[in-house]
Amino acid sequence: MTGPRPFWEAAYEDPAADAFGPASAEIVELCAALPAGARVLDIGCGDGRNALHLARRGLDVDAFDASPAGVRKLRARAPAGSRLRAWVQDATTFAFPRDYDLIVMHGLLHLLEREARDALLDSARRHTRPGGWHVVAVFTDRLPPPPDLAPHMRGLFREGELRERYADWTGTDWAAYTLEDEHPGGIRHRHPVNRIVARNATPST
Repeated sequence: MTGPRPFWEAAYEDPAADAFGPASAEIVELCAALPAGARVLDIGCGDGRNALHLARRGLDVDAFDASPAGVRKLRARAPAGSRLRAWVQDATTFAFPRDYDLIVMHGLLHLLEREARDALLDSARRHTRPGGWHVVAVFTDRLPPPPDLAPHMRGLFREGELRERYADWTGTDWAAYTLEDEHPGGIRHRHPVNRIVARNATPST
C-alpha cells in the first residue's frame, strides 16, 4: 500500500485495540437469515470484527486482508474449533476458490484502483450462490477524503454508484450517511458512506 502508514495498522498491532469496533449491525442481523454452515467470505477482513462474529455463530468463514498484522490478530482471536480460515492476500490478485452464501466487502473497495475494484466486485457477484447475499460498504466522493487517508482512497465511488451495481439483485437494504469517528491518537474523520445489503436473485440451476 502506497502513501503514509494508515492509522489502522497501529490498531492491528495492539492486542487490546479494536480498529473498527464490533461487528457491523447488518452482519449481526443477516446471521439469522443464513443457513447452518453457510459459506462466508470476508474480503478485506482487517483484524476480524465481522469474520469473528460469523465464525462464533458456526458459519464456514474464509477471510483475508493485505495486512499481516490484521490477519495475525484475527487468528489469535479465532474461537477454538471454529471453521475460520484467515490469510494474507492482495485483493487484486485473489482467485475465488468456490461460491459463497455471503460475501462481505466492508470498507475495502474504495482503497483499490477503480479498474481493480470493479473487477473484484464483478467476480464476487459471479461467485455468489443463488439466493446468497452481499454486504458492501464504501466511501464516496461526496466529501473530500481526510488528508491522512487521501493517498489510500484510490477508488472512491460516486454517490449512488454502488446501488446501481446491484440493480438486478433483490432484498436490497440501502443506506447513505456520513460517518463521524475518532481513531487512536485523536484522529477525527468524516466519511460519506454508501452501504448495501443485497441478495442474488439468480435462480438455481
